[in-house]
Amino acid sequence: MCEQYLPLIIDHVSSLCLSDDEETPQLCKHLISYNLTIDEFTHLQSLLLQKIDSSNIILNITSNCFYLSYLTHLKIIECYFGYENNSQHLILNIWRLIKLTHCSLDVTFERRPTFIELQTISTSIKYLSIKNFIFSSIELNHLLRSTPFLRHLCIQFGESTISELYFIHCVPLITSLKLHFSGSLFVLTNILKSMPNLIHLTLETQTINLNGNQWKQILLDYIPKIKIFRFLIKILSFKHNNTEEQLEDFLNTFQTSFWLEEHQWFVRCDWPQHTNKVIILYTLPYCLHDTYVIYQNRWSKSTCPNTHDYNSYNQVINVFYKGRIDNLSLFPICYPNIRHLTLRLPFDNHFWTIIPTLDHLVSLEIIETQEHNRSESQLKDLVNRAPRLDCLSIDAMSFLLLIQSNIIHTSLRRVRLKHYWAKTNRYLNATQCSILANSLLGHQCEFLVIRVENRTIILDLINKMYNLRILSCECQDDNWINNSLLSSKDELVEWLKNSFPETYFVSRHRSRFVQLWINKEISAKISC
Repeated sequence: MCEQYLPLIIDHVSSLCLSDDEETPQLCKHLISYNLTIDEFTHLQSLLLQKIDSSNIILNITSNCFYLSYLTHLKIIECYFGYENNSQHLILNIWRLIKLTHCSLDVTFERRPTFIELQTISTSIKYLSIKNFIFSSIELNHLLRSTPFLRHLCIQFGESTISELYFIHCVPLITSLKLHFSGSLFVLTNILKSMPNLIHLTLETQTINLNGNQWKQILLDYIPKIKIFRFLIKILSFKHNNTEEQLEDFLNTFQTSFWLEEHQWFVRCDWPQHTNKVIILYTLPYCLHDTYVIYQNRWSKSTCPNTHDYNSYNQVINVFYKGRIDNLSLFPICYPNIRHLTLRLPFDNHFWTIIPTLDHLVSLEIIETQEHNRSESQLKDLVNRAPRLDCLSIDAMSFLLLIQSNIIHTSLRRVRLKHYWAKTNRYLNATQCSILANSLLGHQCEFLVIRVENRTIILDLINKMYNLRILSCECQDDNWINNSLLSSKDELVEWLKNSFPETYFVSRHRSRFVQLWINKEISAKISC
């Protein structure tokens, strides 16, 4: 299909995603095999590279982007850049794109690039997000000098006191900053000074401990135009025994007219029960998109005039339900829009009060299951209450119990079967796999991660699970070890290739797991 139809529309494609994840393995290499290159997408405006672990491919694609006259948006997400190439070349390729305005980088580098050596200046980049890279003052200064028209910036910053006197270049056009910060107050104020027209600041830190009056002075002195200030700050617990009294005094500094009337900025302060050392202070409504951990508090209070305001954390979509909630008065919060949920079974009686609906849930991960009837019934209840659930990650034994209850769930298509190291049933045998393959959920499953005792079980699973598109499996009889990367021959991969039609794609990615991309329709047409 790619070879036949893509050349006919290639100059009309405006947005393209190239991914090498579990569901689209080796997609970039398929394009290359059809003699297609990225510069042939002449009207491409937006490009996403995701989960690509070949630095050669990443460099080839980004270098060819230079010839794309309309490319304004580039995302390189969850990619891996190995030792075999100079990571500096990737940064240079991006900065040479003369029309690029939006750039997001989330790359794991084996050899860390540096912005100090960057001589090219981008006059087009206005929106820049860089993850998995910790900036120092020197690095940040060179970044800002190389992007003088930057308006929105999202970075991680971490620095010792050695270079904190380093001057940071002023960029007056920046109006929005999202900063994960680890450093001294001096360095933070130095950064804010370099952005005098900042309107929107989101800050996450564990190294800055200021009360409301001190924050007020910082904002007025360095970023007086600020309109939106959001933060999540973890503070070392107060030293004396009367912690609750100190927390009350501390929270009062965020209840002045500056906070409540002029800006209507409200905060909540939590003292988690599982630690004596950390206080968590954050603005309301809660706005960060990382996984939110639900825990029991020993003290919790907000500055909202109405205590029920902002108790619904509508922006939170990723939740880890950790431990037990015993006192709802210290946790009066609910999460109505969860899309990804991680928890242990069984959960406590307050779970359905805190998480009242699973209508938006698409992914459920069970990280531990205690073996008794309550866990089994709760699991079934969770699945039944999540009409949009697409992916379930759970230990194999619990899943076998679930499917033998003849549960019906029309949207569940992806299953990841895990093992627990404490248990002996790490690999499923032929009988257990047959139960899975012949079940209702087995028949509709399109994506499966599983560990099996021997390779012949793989043949049986693919024959019986007729909707299966992707199978990622670990075999107990696989002799592969990491050292075999040095060898060109992978015995299990070769055996699987010989067992299936050429339309099936088999690969291994730096682990004991082998992936099969199953294309039964094309192989059936070929056989006819």
